Amino acid sequence: MELSAKVKKYFNIGLRFLFAMLAFWFIYEQVFRSGDYSNFRNEISVRLQDADFRLLLIWATLLMPLNWGIEAFKWQLLINYVEKVNFLSAYRSVLTGISMSLFTPNRIGEFFGRVFTLKLNDPLKGVLLTIAGSISQLMATLLFGSVSALFFIKAYIGFTEPWHRFFFAGIVMLVVLFSVLMVMLFLRAPRISAGVHAFIKPGWKRIHEYIAVLQSVSRRTLLKVLLLSLSRYVVFSTQFYLLLRAFGLEIPFLSAFMLISMVYFVVTAIPTVALLDLGIKGSVAIYFISMYFTDKAFVSTSILSATTIIWIINLAVPALLGLLFINRLTIIRKQAADGI
Repeated sequence: MELSAKVKKYFNIGLRFLFAMLAFWFIYEQVFRSGDYSNFRNEISVRLQDADFRLLLIWATLLMPLNWGIEAFKWQLLINYVEKVNFLSAYRSVLTGISMSLFTPNRIGEFFGRVFTLKLNDPLKGVLLTIAGSISQLMATLLFGSVSALFFIKAYIGFTEPWHRFFFAGIVMLVVLFSVLMVMLFLRAPRISAGVHAFIKPGWKRIHEYIAVLQSVSRRTLLKVLLLSLSRYVVFSTQFYLLLRAFGLEIPFLSAFMLISMVYFVVTAIPTVALLDLGIKGSVAIYFISMYFTDKAFVSTSILSATTIIWIINLAVPALLGLLFINRLTIIRKQAADGI
């Protein structure tokens, strides 16, 4: 039965309110209820007395708009294939997506949070393009992570036997092959999508329309999206490095970048629910980054504090900002054209 316009309006308002409450609850759970908040608060209070800490914290915070600005530009390039949006609208949609992503497994709510701010009668087309952008970001993590793994193996896993050199050379070749193949598949996605048409029944009009959306994205756009994803990766890794330095961890940038890349590399492979996300990242960060230091117990608190702060800067704050635009969400809308 078709819902009236008035019922849809109130239903959308109710859903917006629910999403806002869930976002507030999740941030409260992560920041104030998880772990030892009193010790974290006391450490921050002490650190704030240090001018160097304040300066590094400010720099890390100032990189947050750049981080999500790159993501917004990347999403704008893709979503323009189904609906023209300006950069400011794309930025607002990205922030709204962050708000919805906090309480969903592996942050899948981000796809729908962005798309439901658009006017599309068929949001799934927008979701497919949003997923394409997320795949490019995943590729950036895998590319940096796999290359960093080579340096990590060399630095932290001793090779004593002669055959180890041949084993390592084999790993290098696999990483290079994997990286090249991954990039080629991503850039050839439109042509691969075109080939899928032959295997889909002609009568399945809707599926052909969805495939056509991916097929319409040019290789040049995909290359730009991939380069933006790599750039964004460098930005949020630099934020992490600045916060490690802010908490007194003296570590060269390249060494830190390698270990930070290993953290993101491993965390990406771990499926998580939202309430465990920060704890898992903190544990993985402590495992890898503490390897650089002799006194691992001493640095654990600083690493965990840096991980918590970057979560607040890059997720909690943008999510709260995204709630300012949650009134743009339209979950229940006009029915799309006939289905399959």
